[in-house]
Amino acid sequence: MDINYMNILINEHYTNFEQLKKLIISMNITSGMDKNFCAHLAEKMLQQLEKGADMQKIQNIIESELCVGYGLYRNEFNSEKITNEIMYWWESN
Repeated sequence: MDINYMNILINEHYTNFEQLKKLIISMNITSGMDKNFCAHLAEKMLQQLEKGADMQKIQNIIESELCVGYGLYRNEFNSEKITNEIMYWWESN
């Protein structure tokens, strides 16, 4: 793999990461959600999306991270809606 191809992959990942992070922030899942947490969530999901994760895997990540990582209860967010928006973004990207 040559260096130019590696740079293209890195730039593509960074661009996708920034777009996904902005999407997560724009969802306003909970008021005042920490932008560092949004970045963490975006990176975790993007890594799985790049590996070909399906909708259920992404929804599990969202539920786990928002409950365990951020301390929300499942009734405080709609994981299915969030997942649908992320999958639509990914498939349209």
